[in-house]
This record gives sequence, C-alpha cells and structure tokens, in this order.
Amino acid sequence: MKQPYLHPTAFALAITSGIVYAICAAFVGLWPTTAMRFFDDWFHGINLSAIAATPSITVGNFFRGLVEIMVFAYVVGVIFVWTYRACERHCKRLGWI
Repeated sequence: MKQPYLHPTAFALAITSGIVYAICAAFVGLWPTTAMRFFDDWFHGINLSAIAATPSITVGNFFRGLVEIMVFAYVVGVIFVWTYRACERHCKRLGWI
C-alpha cells in the first residue's frame, strides 16, 4: 500500500477545513438562531445559547479564524501522516499487511 505524502495530505486537510470554516461562518452570519440550534445538537448536554454572544463576524476576525483553522488542520494532517506511517510500519513488521 502506498503511504500518503506528508504535505499534500496536510494541505488537503487544511484547505478542506478552510472551506468548511467559510461555509460555517456564512451559516452563522445568515441564520444565527438556526446555526445555534444546529450546533447545540453536536454538543450533548451543553446549552450553547447560555454562553452565546450576538454573532459579530467581521472581515478581520473571519480571516484570522480562517488562517488559524487552516494552520491547525495542517498540523493535524502532519500528525495524521506520521501516525499513519508508524502504524503501517508496525503492521508490516507483524505481517498483518
């Protein structure tokens, strides 16, 4: 099995995260109440409306968040590839693959 390449995998995760972040920001900006109810379902037992502030999406905080999520996702992608490669080496050594 071919191992994933480090940078393309990490960049793909970063770009995907950036796209999801932009869609989420648009969702919150256009329909804040619906977005709050939607994300309440994801966090079991946590009432997000109790801690929510009125959305104030500015161009500056949108791009700052976009860069932050993409850098974070890139690092996660790097960790994923390193971990994947280590697991693959381990499984090959044991003859499982």
